[in-house]
Amino acid sequence: MTPVPPSDSPTRSTSPSDPSSFVRDPHKLVAYLIPFPSPTNLPSNIEPPPLRFILYTPPPPPLLKPSRGEKEGLAHKTQRKWQQEVRKAKESDAKVVSWKGVKSRVTKGISWAVDHTTSADLDFVTRIPKDRTESHADPTSTSDGEGKAEMTTTKKTVKLEEMVIVYPTSMNVSSDELRAEFVNSLMRTKSKAERDAVIATGLLPVAAALDWALVFVGWIFGGALEVDGVWAASSINGAKTARSVTKRLASSTKSGDLHHSSNDTLQLSFVPSHRVEVLSSYLLDECIQCDRHAFNRPTHHAVTQDDVLESIGWTPSGQYEEKNWEDESWERDQVREDISGTMKKAAKAWDHWVKLYEKNPKKALKK
Repeated sequence: MTPVPPSDSPTRSTSPSDPSSFVRDPHKLVAYLIPFPSPTNLPSNIEPPPLRFILYTPPPPPLLKPSRGEKEGLAHKTQRKWQQEVRKAKESDAKVVSWKGVKSRVTKGISWAVDHTTSADLDFVTRIPKDRTESHADPTSTSDGEGKAEMTTTKKTVKLEEMVIVYPTSMNVSSDELRAEFVNSLMRTKSKAERDAVIATGLLPVAAALDWALVFVGWIFGGALEVDGVWAASSINGAKTARSVTKRLASSTKSGDLHHSSNDTLQLSFVPSHRVEVLSSYLLDECIQCDRHAFNRPTHHAVTQDDVLESIGWTPSGQYEEKNWEDESWERDQVREDISGTMKKAAKAWDHWVKLYEKNPKKALKK
């Protein structure tokens, strides 16, 4: 069924040039700092937990097939093909008893499992743009003897230069405090990712054996290897990225300004904005779903995924050759699912941490 084009586009509260607006730029990352709600049922002898938060930035748009003549790497092709399989499965209306229905059900199951192998913190880290090399073909001033201009290929490294962390205006904290906890959160994510990478890598042979056993009995869809492979790859890449970011931040000044003498520093700035209050409300609602007694607020009003998208100024990437409402609708649905999944994972992790903090504050603060 072809989606009906929206009657109007989301209303942006500010222009795209506003520093709190989401942008797609390999040189600049805009992320949203969402503080966890403090529990309301802690015993009187236990102090409220310190500042903890999650960082969120929307996932990149679906991968497209390269233009004619452009080479496609194996990792890019594999991920693009998998995205296509997931889309077919989620949009399929085939009956479960049919071959297509079974395949769709299994594909959706694997996709669900893959989404749940990583934490909200690791998801954010793996979305930090990595350095990449781009090739450009430029005509030279020389000719090939027949009057035709020759082409030369130049390569350029595209590097992340700036991170803008947007936080709620209601937070009464300084930039130095935010910066310190931001680095601490990266280090915690790095440590956990390194541990998970060891576990996941060790399980790869087991997952492969399980898949082969299923093939032997006639079940051609595995899934265990794909899920564990994503867990291992995400953990390894997450640990590497977190290490790189903290290293580059350590090379910058305390205020986050770039040293003009170094090309490997990373500018880090914090921008207060009322727009993040919407994300805070969404996270609070998920925490309430985990434990209503611990996180309930008498005046809380739930918000939707579309409220979140509108608050940060997200719109479809517009990367398609023609205006295609179906592709744009799919892209929007994927981000909606991502918001829901990320907040649920974060809320469950926070609920677990708060219960540990109530029992043993010193132990919890080390995690």
